[in-house]
Amino acid sequence: MKYLILSLLLVTALSPPAHSQAFEAEAIISKPEDGGTFRAWIIAASKTQIRYKTTKVSMDFIDAKTSDFATIFLVEPPDYSAAIDLYEGRKYKEAQEAFAAVKERCKPMAAMPDNFHTLATFHEMECFRHLGDYEGLATVLKTFLKEPLSRESQLRQLDLYIMWDAVRVLAWDRVLIIASERDEEVLPGYQRAQVAYCKALALDNLKRGREAVIEYSISMTADSGSSEILAQQSGLKALGIYHKDPEVQVAIRNWGTDDENKNSPGYTRLTEAAAMSVFYEKFLSLGKPLPTELKDFTKYVAP
Repeated sequence: MKYLILSLLLVTALSPPAHSQAFEAEAIISKPEDGGTFRAWIIAASKTQIRYKTTKVSMDFIDAKTSDFATIFLVEPPDYSAAIDLYEGRKYKEAQEAFAAVKERCKPMAAMPDNFHTLATFHEMECFRHLGDYEGLATVLKTFLKEPLSRESQLRQLDLYIMWDAVRVLAWDRVLIIASERDEEVLPGYQRAQVAYCKALALDNLKRGREAVIEYSISMTADSGSSEILAQQSGLKALGIYHKDPEVQVAIRNWGTDDENKNSPGYTRLTEAAAMSVFYEKFLSLGKPLPTELKDFTKYVAP
């Protein structure tokens, strides 16, 4: 009886649900004893078992333990590749929808390391982040299982989602604490840009504008402008802080007159704003030019 129950459990674990009977994932599998490889089509998987066919058209399948193999390399499916192309083309809404479809189709592989259900779900969350849809990100994150992920950068990004969720609920003191804890870490540019942007948002909303400008500046340049949405938003928000600064407005009124004071804090910040506006216009303005009141800063470049 015990053997029968175990056998039934194994069959249940490896049997895909009725709606996904046609599912299969191409893989390259290697054996530990001789290092030889063979091509397989996995039709179901658990954490410890796989069910696969040795030809695409075969009606027969083999059940095996994953520990029986040295490696199981999942071949990237075309729909996932297409979604990645949309993502890298910065078409984030279209990419999000494409990744959502891939994650649904690849559910039978969800337990395997670095499977395309999990990877598609991760990239769907990244699309929501780029789109500024933090509610969408939070919804997907609630049910996301990170165990199949192995890349350090992806696992760190999951940690950064805690910071983004604090932004979602406008918990600025919490955002500041979380972001500040990352100040001394060595991060890739796109993640440093996120940390600096969220810290700047927190400082900005806590009425610490001058400190926020420093963090917005870091966010603009940390990823060499590749995080284009954050870079643009950082530039616009930083210039907005300069524009609201009463001392900067005094320096604008006095520019080129006898009352101009090049040693005043307002004059210094005005020339900072001018340099930032020129940088924005030159490198970041694609698709989102400066509004007139901020573009006017380009008139005040220090001689």
